[in-house]
Amino acid sequence: MSHRKIASDPLGMTSAITRRDFINGVAAGSGAALLGACSGGDGASDPLSPSGSPWTGFGGVGDYRWSNGNTQAVMEAAHRFRDGAYPDASTVPVDETVDLVIVGGGFSGMTAAYEFSRRAGPGRTCLLLENHPIVGGEAKQNEFLVDGRRLTAPQGSNGALLLKDGYVKGSYGGELYDVYTDYYRELGIPAHAELEPVAGGAERYNLTDYHFSPMAPASEAGYGTAYHFPGRGWVRDPSKNGFADTPWPPAAQRDMDDFVHNRRDVLGKMRGAEAWLDSITYYDLLDRLGYGAEVRRYIDPYIAVANFGVCGNAISGLAAHRLGLPGTALPGVDHGDASHIGVVSFPGGNAAILRMMLARMIPGAIAGDGRLAALASGPIDFAKLDRAGAPLRIRGGATVTQVVHEGGPADAEHVLVTYARDGKLRKIRARSVVMASGGWVNRTIVGDLPDSHRQAYRAFHYGPVMIANVALRNWRFFDRLGFTAARWFEGLGWQVSVRRNVALGPTRALTPDDPTVLTFYIPFLDASLPASAQGPAARTRLLAASYGDFEWQLREQMTEMFGAAGFDARRDIAGIILNRWGHAFVAPQPGFFLGRDGLPPPAEVLRRPHGRIVFAHSELQGLMSMACAMMEGHRGARQAMAML
Repeated sequence: MSHRKIASDPLGMTSAITRRDFINGVAAGSGAALLGACSGGDGASDPLSPSGSPWTGFGGVGDYRWSNGNTQAVMEAAHRFRDGAYPDASTVPVDETVDLVIVGGGFSGMTAAYEFSRRAGPGRTCLLLENHPIVGGEAKQNEFLVDGRRLTAPQGSNGALLLKDGYVKGSYGGELYDVYTDYYRELGIPAHAELEPVAGGAERYNLTDYHFSPMAPASEAGYGTAYHFPGRGWVRDPSKNGFADTPWPPAAQRDMDDFVHNRRDVLGKMRGAEAWLDSITYYDLLDRLGYGAEVRRYIDPYIAVANFGVCGNAISGLAAHRLGLPGTALPGVDHGDASHIGVVSFPGGNAAILRMMLARMIPGAIAGDGRLAALASGPIDFAKLDRAGAPLRIRGGATVTQVVHEGGPADAEHVLVTYARDGKLRKIRARSVVMASGGWVNRTIVGDLPDSHRQAYRAFHYGPVMIANVALRNWRFFDRLGFTAARWFEGLGWQVSVRRNVALGPTRALTPDDPTVLTFYIPFLDASLPASAQGPAARTRLLAASYGDFEWQLREQMTEMFGAAGFDARRDIAGIILNRWGHAFVAPQPGFFLGRDGLPPPAEVLRRPHGRIVFAHSELQGLMSMACAMMEGHRGARQAMAML
């Protein structure tokens, strides 16, 4: 699809972020030189600022403006390695020596670094290498300035367990949340989250404070979600009437009603139900439950954006159980006491928690008074992250190209890590390495990876997702329609809702006349493809389109659905940021969790150190979440530090 324009430009494709908002958000923080580089000669700001890339597009304001998802710059750095543009790594001299190198700055890598900072002791040194300009992995945020107000939204990782007063470690989810619980208390995350006040009619709605709540089958009805059907328009809260008001045939309506209420079960009296679920796909289970095609079409987008990036025929039934999908409850399985937990979603998602970890590891790294509001939004002092002589250093913009033992893995005393930065290769010698990067990276750059680990990595498949944050000057059109959560079945995306943010300090009331950010979690699905082909095909669609192509589709989609209620894309959209994640999620196929064909589960193999190299990433849990990342990063740090 090419970037289309028409003379009248009703979608506002030629509209730029206002110069005032651009100056306030970028020039004030980084100087007039950047403004000059990114402003058009006619006095209007470049709508693709600051990257200037027609593929990356607008990056917003603040620390994350250069790092919205996988940018063109990050992709090109990786492709230069793929295409052999760098010299042979063996010819690059060692110019730095440390005790521990951590590859990857998402939650797994940052957890490994956090453990180093807590336990390494005096004299030890650690360097974390991150290929993006700023750490966080998908736990980053986008920031806008709209009509003088700063708005924040998540780039990806979003939703954390809220540990209320009285919560006992391990009482919910077993050991999965143990590391998270320790950090929650050490970092001083509050046991209660106040939400911003509402007024001006907003109080009529049950506004979600967590993007995924209106998406989930069991909870979407609580938000009065409306469905949009082409040629028919909106059907409000269809589950309330057993989907009778939808254009679906009666059999599909009955299926949908049973599905969202989780009425059908084949596992309740089954022996070996867990092993059976790991041997089939979720589609296989839906067939056994008697559900038809409409249920598949309904649930696939949620499967994709909630954790797997693909359709239900490309994940195991046990993976679906891990996500809590209908029909997957295992007999006798108790997840624990949920009376002292909740969910908290900060304005920028889980970036707030990662930033709290950063500030604890490197004091002074984030400006402000050290309170949650400052830590979540204060500017990062990048110079403090990589100070010479510091025990822990974090280096952004560093794309690792090779990790290999200096000698045989069985008796080597060091590992050599080669990385590209600013177009040049450099090499570090370390006593141990934590590979906290994804398996699609690790299996390529670990030069002496053994056959056992290489075979295990072949079981890992990945699905992409795009998170599009659309800043609006107001959301009156939702108010006119009488709902704040929407779902559709044609075009780009599938669901969006108006969000009520956690209040990180004194804040004004949210009304329909106030600016807000709509966050679209967008999958690229094709259930007709084999399981192994779905991720690559989706990545192709994600990466092939320009920013302008996706911008047009978003504006067109919103105009079609909301135009009759007064939405005007040209007037109401203040900015759009795209965050493309090509390997957003691992997609566990049958056999991933319990093994198959007599082989152990692949994660079990990869948790074994390879010489002085340790593998630690959330994908080993089969769910790429913050808690899973912390658990694996903690384990990886312990293994690597035992070698020092």
